[in-house]
Amino acid sequence: MSSREPSYRTLRLLCANGAGMVGFLVAYAVGREFRIAIVAGLVVAAIGYVASKTVAEYAGE
Repeated sequence: MSSREPSYRTLRLLCANGAGMVGFLVAYAVGREFRIAIVAGLVVAAIGYVASKTVAEYAGE
Protein backbone atom coordinates (compact mmCIF):
# COMPACT_ATOMS: atom_id res chain seq x y z
CA MET A 1 0.00 0.00 0.00
CA SER A 2 1.11 3.50 -0.79
CA SER A 3 1.02 6.14 1.91
CA ARG A 4 0.50 9.01 -0.50
CA GLU A 5 -2.10 11.62 0.31
CA PRO A 6 -5.26 11.71 -1.84
CA SER A 7 -5.64 14.71 -4.15
CA TYR A 8 -9.43 15.06 -3.95
CA ARG A 9 -9.45 16.11 -7.61
CA THR A 10 -12.94 14.71 -8.17
CA LEU A 11 -14.28 16.67 -5.21
CA ARG A 12 -12.65 19.83 -6.51
CA LEU A 13 -14.14 19.28 -9.98
CA LEU A 14 -17.60 18.73 -8.47
CA CYS A 15 -17.30 21.99 -6.54
CA ALA A 16 -16.24 23.82 -9.70
CA ASN A 17 -19.08 22.25 -11.68
CA GLY A 18 -21.67 23.24 -9.10
CA ALA A 19 -20.38 26.79 -8.87
CA GLY A 20 -20.25 27.08 -12.65
CA MET A 21 -23.83 25.88 -13.05
CA VAL A 22 -25.08 28.37 -10.48
CA GLY A 23 -23.07 31.16 -12.12
CA PHE A 24 -24.50 30.27 -15.53
CA LEU A 25 -28.08 30.14 -14.27
CA VAL A 26 -27.83 33.45 -12.42
CA ALA A 27 -26.17 35.20 -15.37
CA TYR A 28 -28.77 33.82 -17.78
CA ALA A 29 -31.66 34.77 -15.50
CA VAL A 30 -30.34 38.32 -15.16
CA GLY A 31 -29.11 39.00 -18.69
CA ARG A 32 -31.01 36.54 -20.91
CA GLU A 33 -27.89 36.37 -23.10
CA PHE A 34 -26.61 32.82 -23.65
CA ARG A 35 -23.01 33.72 -24.59
CA ILE A 36 -22.53 35.98 -21.60
CA ALA A 37 -24.02 33.33 -19.33
CA ILE A 38 -21.55 30.74 -20.68
CA VAL A 39 -18.58 33.04 -20.03
CA ALA A 40 -19.88 33.89 -16.56
CA GLY A 41 -20.34 30.20 -15.79
CA LEU A 42 -16.78 29.42 -16.86
CA VAL A 43 -15.34 32.26 -14.79
CA VAL A 44 -17.31 31.22 -11.70
CA ALA A 45 -16.32 27.58 -12.25
CA ALA A 46 -12.64 28.56 -12.36
CA ILE A 47 -13.03 30.55 -9.16
CA GLY A 48 -14.90 27.62 -7.61
CA TYR A 49 -12.11 25.22 -8.55
CA VAL A 50 -9.49 27.42 -6.91
CA ALA A 51 -11.65 28.02 -3.84
CA SER A 52 -12.43 24.32 -3.49
CA LYS A 53 -8.99 23.82 -1.98
CA THR A 54 -10.60 24.65 1.35
CA VAL A 55 -13.27 21.98 0.82
CA ALA A 56 -10.63 19.40 -0.09
CA GLU A 57 -8.59 20.28 3.00
CA TYR A 58 -11.70 19.87 5.16
CA ALA A 59 -12.41 16.49 3.57
CA GLY A 60 -8.87 15.39 4.31
CA GLU A 61 -9.25 15.85 8.05
